[in-house]
Amino acid sequence: MNEPRWDEDLLAELMRVMADASICGLGQAAMNPVKMVVKHFRGDLTSGERA
Repeated sequence: MNEPRWDEDLLAELMRVMADASICGLGQAAMNPVKMVVKHFRGDLTSGERA
């Protein structure tokens, strides 16, 4: 959160690994909020502006 840019490739890999490694539905769904933020607010993440 402190970095002006997000490493989207690393974030996508982390979400994939979490889903693949989890043996329960809760662990597989843990990254869904992050996926939705990236999908719907990508511009806000990459703009470099701080709230």
